[in-house]
Amino acid sequence: MSMDKTGYVSVGAEIEDEVMPDRVIFSIGFGGRRTTKESCLEDYNADRARVADALAPFGLDSELTCCRYTCYAQTTRKKATIVGYNYYAYGTVTAPVDSTDFASVWTALNTCGSHADMGIRFELADQRAAEDALIARAVERARGNAEALAAAAGSKLGGVKHISYNSRAASYGRTYCVAACAPDGAPGDSEETVLEPEPIEVECSVDVEWWLE
Repeated sequence: MSMDKTGYVSVGAEIEDEVMPDRVIFSIGFGGRRTTKESCLEDYNADRARVADALAPFGLDSELTCCRYTCYAQTTRKKATIVGYNYYAYGTVTAPVDSTDFASVWTALNTCGSHADMGIRFELADQRAAEDALIARAVERARGNAEALAAAAGSKLGGVKHISYNSRAASYGRTYCVAACAPDGAPGDSEETVLEPEPIEVECSVDVEWWLE
């Protein structure tokens, strides 16, 4: 009775790299408290206009998008009497890093008279492209190790039996870095805002099985 001597080799490889972000996102958290729903909306519109005016010199006023406007009543505990209204809305401005003076935009947003909360983060516009480049390198590394193992065992690689791929970005969501830097916000402040995007870590791993010949 003949025995099937077909075997396979299983190899894993992991690649890490750092990629400079190419997209900047400004986040604007509008909010306040007023006596009526109508005055809440008026306050929001006025504050949004101030932010848009600050963005206009950079050609970014049309990039301001706002969503999730919420207005809710504030009431007393005992009689549930309405004593006012709170509102909140979330806005973002997205722009390419290489053609945006993001430090000047950041300063303009924080000195325009708006009472909104401002934030800034940097990320990759095409996360998948960065991951695809790592996949090719990871598979190449795995093949090299598998060929060495096969040669040591007196065999050579055949076709692929199985392959799987894992990405850290896919597990933890979109990779980004946050610039936790805020200027004083006082008009006439002589200090220049310095924002330096940090490289984004991208990581992927592959597990590959090859048939042996």
